[in-house]
Amino acid sequence: MITRTRAITLPDSAGEAVEIDMGGWPVVESFSPPAGDCLVCLTDLSHRPKAIVQGPAATGLGLSRPGQASWNGQVLVGRAKADKAIVLDLSGPVEPQWPDSHYTDVTDGWVLLAIWGPRALDVVQRLVSVDVERPDIDGPVFFATGAHGIRVQLFNLRGRRPGFVIACDLSQGQNLFDACVRAGHQFDMKLAGVKPFNEWLGNHVG
Repeated sequence: MITRTRAITLPDSAGEAVEIDMGGWPVVESFSPPAGDCLVCLTDLSHRPKAIVQGPAATGLGLSRPGQASWNGQVLVGRAKADKAIVLDLSGPVEPQWPDSHYTDVTDGWVLLAIWGPRALDVVQRLVSVDVERPDIDGPVFFATGAHGIRVQLFNLRGRRPGFVIACDLSQGQNLFDACVRAGHQFDMKLAGVKPFNEWLGNHVG
């Protein structure tokens, strides 16, 4: 089993990270003291499986046009182009289990962050210049866009509470994380582990 290092350096203000091993990934389960109720939380999900899907497999994912996305309780899919999609597995096995060779695994090459909570939209609007609400599209929405000069893959989950996931190349991961922290400072953003995020995801998205 490959042992990995955490891609994100956490600020001292986050508190003590309670870390667990998930398939060789060092994952922050929670913080001590815990974030508790907050206006907006930031969670590192970089251990979750991620893939780029191209060709016939992308067109067969059930999304008719770029910008559309879907969530089935485990996998988040975003249509990037007519023949390209982004797939994120948020709750299945940590080891990638892609169906065929049209799926290019990018789990080790991308950082993935979640921004969630009542003021999540305010934070994301300070990161990107696109309209992340997209009233012309029903359900979740996908964007391939830029955030402070970083190319990102962004999903608006459109659950019962505001929430977004945002990915970028590993080499820019710390810069994206720091940009999220700066954008969330005025809203008292807290860092949260995967345990509270998973609870939020199960309760408010689906």
